[in-house]
Amino acid sequence: MKHRLLLAVAGASAVVVTATACGTSNPNGSSGGGGGTVTVWTISQPSFAQKVAEGLADEFNKQYKGGGHIAITWIGGEAYKQKLAVSMAGHQPPGIFYTFGGELLHQYVNGGDVEDITQELNADQDWKKQYAAKDAFGLATFDGKTYGVPATGPDFELMWQNLAVLRKAGAQQSPATWSQFQDAMAKVKASGVAPIALAGKDLWPEMIWLQYLTLRYGGTQAFDKIKALEPNAWSDPGVLKAAEAAASMAKNGDFASGYNTVTFASGQADQILSSGKAAFQAQLYYDSANMRVYNPKFAASPDYSPFNFPSVEGGKGEPNQLVGQPAEIFAISSRLSAAQKQEALAWLKFETTSQEYNLQFLANNGYTPITAAAAEQLSSGKVPNGTLLKQLYDIGTSAPSFQPYWDQDLPSAVIQPMLTHIGELFDQTITPQQFVDKMNAVLAQQKK
Repeated sequence: MKHRLLLAVAGASAVVVTATACGTSNPNGSSGGGGGTVTVWTISQPSFAQKVAEGLADEFNKQYKGGGHIAITWIGGEAYKQKLAVSMAGHQPPGIFYTFGGELLHQYVNGGDVEDITQELNADQDWKKQYAAKDAFGLATFDGKTYGVPATGPDFELMWQNLAVLRKAGAQQSPATWSQFQDAMAKVKASGVAPIALAGKDLWPEMIWLQYLTLRYGGTQAFDKIKALEPNAWSDPGVLKAAEAAASMAKNGDFASGYNTVTFASGQADQILSSGKAAFQAQLYYDSANMRVYNPKFAASPDYSPFNFPSVEGGKGEPNQLVGQPAEIFAISSRLSAAQKQEALAWLKFETTSQEYNLQFLANNGYTPITAAAAEQLSSGKVPNGTLLKQLYDIGTSAPSFQPYWDQDLPSAVIQPMLTHIGELFDQTITPQQFVDKMNAVLAQQKK
């Protein structure tokens, strides 16, 4: 989904490889030759990270037995998603493709277009064990078989705070419980500052609040019922309590004025937080890379600080569970020849476990590394915002589990009306109960 892409920083972690057979041409790649060209698609735009990826490809090609065939083509994010969808619909998948895993990848697996790499991974435990996050292969594993490897470290949402604002207001930093968070908001508001920055026009930043509150109140059981499209699943008490809490925040003026006109791409919410006009923001962990663009001085300051979303008293959820995923994924086409498959596997191992990829490609773009070895270098002083990234890496790799994002884990026919109704809830044009009723009606339509 669009909010998983860094908007302020050119470059992202999604590198996609397509392979073409010897002497042929493929709409997803370039003309083959020798052992067959392996064309790399990436959703990033020209940047320092582009040079890193191209350098890795050159190095791999020189080292690979018989000469490698990696060649990179750069594609914009939206164009990439459309091209991949067309390829999959025609059962002509790229040789390797980037995915968030989960249900969409499972559809591709069921379509017969994704290679089972369980045997190869199990035969190379040294490679497999380098990925540090708990359940790093979870979103690429179906029916006990693994269909991809991590492309990034953990990807999740959490809370950001401006410690200077909290100090001035005499408010608690990193509040661990919802009551502590409410107390901190009250003190911030009393100091004349809005408690929360929010890019509400895009709707998905509002979804972050509803997801986390649902998770804290209702636990994973509430999400499981919604995912299974059970009748009246949105009537789970955890969902209603979450909707009531979100509506109360909107009514009480806890979000900075005009939040429903603020877009993520504008960077305005980051600027509100960094300029001291708000104390908190719930956002993606790699928004730190955007902050380096919008306010580099604040991004490098210890006053810019992350913490986990507060727990709620009496809630069923695990306090340290994150909304997100343990990794983004690279998967391999089932249409490759045996030789191409072996080269694709070799490239993925070479790329994703290298220090260059982890520290210059991922970390430089605000992503945490995949491997523990790379994470040890974050505090060396050579990685931009390395100390902050180490904090984020520790949060992500210590999480007991991850709850997938609603807007990636639910059917597309549910996602858009859900976002619309979340916007109505935050705009106070519908009540929490009406939100629940409307979403139950959306689920009912999926059963027809």
